[in-house]
Amino acid sequence: MDPMLLRLLLVVGLVALVTAAGAVWRRRDGRVRTGDAAVRLADHHLEAVGLDLDGRSAGAVLLGSPTCTPCTAVKRILHDLEAERDDFAWVYADAADHLDLAEAHRVLRVPTLFVVDADRRVLARSSGVPAADELRRVLDEGEPLEESSAA
Repeated sequence: MDPMLLRLLLVVGLVALVTAAGAVWRRRDGRVRTGDAAVRLADHHLEAVGLDLDGRSAGAVLLGSPTCTPCTAVKRILHDLEAERDDFAWVYADAADHLDLAEAHRVLRVPTLFVVDADRRVLARSSGVPAADELRRVLDEGEPLEESSAA
């Protein structure tokens, strides 16, 4: 085989591989995944991050970092949700300061968002910037999303 043709095929193969990896990354980024009803954020974790759910039906914990650019977009979404709903509160926590929470829930990247109900049950979780409508639906239903609607 001609060495030039082999190089060209190698470049085309690499471009196809990177494009496929990027498509998978984009599909997963910000996706609101269903919460497992059995998974709860522990009281000591909520106390450590400062989330008080007394009198509220739901809350959220955003794990981020000071250099996290997407965290700003997630904070804006959470501010809007908090303004819309009297029964919703959220907190931002630096993941580096709360490694036990991050390790307990296998947080691999920031921003990671946990939406919990008053019983500390995880209703939804996302990594990246979630769609505000997906979060509204989780809060409206008060139940974990079905896997088919969370995709």
